[in-house]
Amino acid sequence: MKNFSLLLLLSLSALTFQSCIKDKCQRTVTYTRIDPVYKTLDEVHSGTAVREAPRELKSPGQINYYNNRMFVVEKAEGIHVIDNSNPANPLNTDFIKVPGITDLAIKDGYLFANSYVDLLVINLNNFVVEGRAENVLQPLWMDIANNQIIVEYKETQVTEEMSCDDQSSLYEFNGGWVKRGGGFANDVAFDAALSSSAESNSSSNVGTGGSLSHFTIIGDYLYTIQHDGYDLSIYDVKQPTSPTPATTVPIGVHLETLFPYGDKLFVGSNVGMYIYDNSDPLNPVQLSVFEHARACDPVFVHGNHAYVTLWDGSACGAGPNQLDVIDITDLTNPILKKSFSMKNPHGLSVKGNSLLLCEGRYGLEIYDNTDPETVGNHLLDKADNFFAQDVISLPGNNNVAMVIGEDGFYQYDFNDRSNLKLLSKISIEK
Repeated sequence: MKNFSLLLLLSLSALTFQSCIKDKCQRTVTYTRIDPVYKTLDEVHSGTAVREAPRELKSPGQINYYNNRMFVVEKAEGIHVIDNSNPANPLNTDFIKVPGITDLAIKDGYLFANSYVDLLVINLNNFVVEGRAENVLQPLWMDIANNQIIVEYKETQVTEEMSCDDQSSLYEFNGGWVKRGGGFANDVAFDAALSSSAESNSSSNVGTGGSLSHFTIIGDYLYTIQHDGYDLSIYDVKQPTSPTPATTVPIGVHLETLFPYGDKLFVGSNVGMYIYDNSDPLNPVQLSVFEHARACDPVFVHGNHAYVTLWDGSACGAGPNQLDVIDITDLTNPILKKSFSMKNPHGLSVKGNSLLLCEGRYGLEIYDNTDPETVGNHLLDKADNFFAQDVISLPGNNNVAMVIGEDGFYQYDFNDRSNLKLLSKISIEK
């Protein structure tokens, strides 16, 4: 009995001690709470593009150049239209309000843009929507029971006292803490959010996209990467005002960028580069895969080489910061020829013997690309003190680099490659 009493006393003491520790396991925590924002499908389908007065850039995304105009996506809000007839004096002329937009592509005077799950076709002569395909793009998440979708995630900074148990609900992300809000603990779209083309389109009837593009047009077809990052969806746009879903091609995982080159299609993912023969536009055939460490993966192709940038510090992964130069002479057997260590490489472009590289927070760099396999050793000049995300080389004889980033829209003359000359800048609204 004494032994039993002693054991019971020790057990109760231990429980009391643990309870005290647990009760005292409190601390002040600052985190970002992410709450889903919903819209019904009726609300989504009733949204349309509206021409407005020009706005200042706030959160620019994808870029596309077409007939002396630059089109810059304002994430989830619309498109800035910039008259770039004179790169030294670009004019912000219009804003096309498009709810939920993330991507765009242009052909024959028509702009194709997503509005959440719908595909809109906008006439660039008057900015009027002349075509629409409903429910053809993948939502972040679908609430079938209530006929609604998640259209965005709202972030709120929260500081509060939390117990140890409550702290276990936080996720470490990009150097901070994140918490799911709104009761969507099993939302796979949230997990995706945490881990979530130029030279060949130089003809006047197709817009020139950046190396981070998710939309591209080849011939009579629009190619898009779906939100889940696994599938390539193809739309028939022979009749541009009546876009029709044609087929969906499962490719791989974590697809990120599209780059067309002749009758080939290069698809960047955060685990590698996929090369497809696109001779039959409705039946792309995989030729090969070039694998690399998990990281963001823009792709640019020029001649017999593909250029791939990898960078860390993002949802794509914690891969290396480097520029890979890949020999694609044999498209069925891409060979890594050289990897060059970089600081924070993002989008890129090649024109002639020049390679333009966005180095994220370290600005824009230009390299001599006479010998692609030594390009990283031949830095000619750089423009720093701004964040460079993606770049397009102006088509034609003018050697002008159009650069978008977190600080604004910049243009540089690189006729003298050893002296990048700033032509103009449209700043971001602070």
